[in-house]
Amino acid sequence: MSARQPWAADFLEVEVRPAGASDRNQVAGFLAAMDRAGLYQRHFSHGEAPNLALLRRLDAVDWRDRVAVLAVGFNGQVLGHGEYVAADGRAEFALMVLPQYRAHGIGGRLLQALLGIAVAAGQQEMHGIIQAGNTQALKLTLKHGFGIVSGDDPTTVIVSRSLKPALPADPAGSDHSDVSYPLPPIRHDLDRTSLHRRPGPGAPLRARG
Repeated sequence: MSARQPWAADFLEVEVRPAGASDRNQVAGFLAAMDRAGLYQRHFSHGEAPNLALLRRLDAVDWRDRVAVLAVGFNGQVLGHGEYVAADGRAEFALMVLPQYRAHGIGGRLLQALLGIAVAAGQQEMHGIIQAGNTQALKLTLKHGFGIVSGDDPTTVIVSRSLKPALPADPAGSDHSDVSYPLPPIRHDLDRTSLHRRPGPGAPLRARG
C-alpha cells in the first residue's frame, strides 16, 4: 500500500490513506469527536462496545478481507473513517465522517477508496446496511452504482453492487430497482447489534470479549 492511489489526492486539504494499528489513538480521538446521531447511524446502537470493536479491527487489517481507510486533515486530525470486512468475495462496508465535514465529498472519497481496494483484492460484491432515513448515505451509494433493496427490518435498506468486471460510476442516480439481494448480509462486526433484531436507540449494547 505504499504507492499513492488516485483517491489519495488532496482535496480541501484532506488526504485519504490506509489505516492500521498505528492509527489507534487518532481513530479513538475521531470516535470521541463524533456526534451521537452519527455514531448511531454507524453502529445502530449507543455505547462504547462498537467503538472498541472498531479500534480492535485496526489490528486485523490485511488489505484483502479486512480493510480500513482514513480521511485525514492537514493537521493530522481524522475527519472520516471507512472500512469493509469480507468473506467469500462479499464485502460489507461502513463509513463515518465528522458532522462539520459532511457534504464536502469526504464520504465519496472513502467509498471510492474502498471500492478500488476491494477490486484489487479480488472481491466480487460490496454491500452495506443503511438506515432508511439516512438520505445522504443513500444518495452517495446511488452515485457510486449501488442498487437499493429493502431490508427485513423496515427501518433499514441494503445497498449492493457487483465489483466485476468494472466500476462504472452512476451519476444519474438510477434506483436500480431490478437489483436482487438473495443472500443475507455479512455481520460487519460481532459487537454490532443485529440490524434486524436490535433494541431501540436507548438500549444498551452488550460488550464482547
